[in-house]
Amino acid sequence: MSAQTPGPAQPAEPEGAAGAAASADLPDDAAEDLSFRQDRLEQSSGIYRWIIRLERSVASVFLLGVFVLVLTQVVSRYVFSSPLSWTEELARIVMVWLTFLAAMFVSSRRAHITGDLLATAVTPRVSRAVGMFAELVVILTAAVMSIAGIAMVVLVSGVSLPATSLPTTLLYGAAVVGFIGIFIHAILALYLQIRHPEDELDPVMKAAELEGI
Repeated sequence: MSAQTPGPAQPAEPEGAAGAAASADLPDDAAEDLSFRQDRLEQSSGIYRWIIRLERSVASVFLLGVFVLVLTQVVSRYVFSSPLSWTEELARIVMVWLTFLAAMFVSSRRAHITGDLLATAVTPRVSRAVGMFAELVVILTAAVMSIAGIAMVVLVSGVSLPATSLPTTLLYGAAVVGFIGIFIHAILALYLQIRHPEDELDPVMKAAELEGI
């Protein structure tokens, strides 16, 4: 038997390609939404993962609802010349809820728009400190806005919207739910940053991941 001539050395597989190949072998729960990386808590807690999926699913339904309501308003106004006043008001309510539910989901995946210029110019330790400070600011802001939202809901209680006769608290309640959700997600994100700093991505890698690079 003749000796087999060894072929040319194969180049090392790029780290990104290796990660993509590895992700193909992951279960559906771990491989979904690769552009929004699941953190350690979401991967380990079925309840937390279910809550995040619920936020995303309801926001998706509301997005479809806004489209249907706006389309109904346009058709009724320009095709039948008989506009429905309630569609515009209901679309506004659904749009507000969509905004805050989507903000909660994006906050759970820590994918809100951020400025990484400072984080990329300092050491990893300083970068982590900047990230934790940013989470503290989010927590404080969400807490203040939640309290203000509750006060607004109490203030408008008993008042109805003119076109649909729905309670005005339904409109302002979206802000309360949204900011409380963001507050909880930010608290958990700060805990993970402190308890598991090894899971934190480099700012450049995080930006590339979110942009699909």
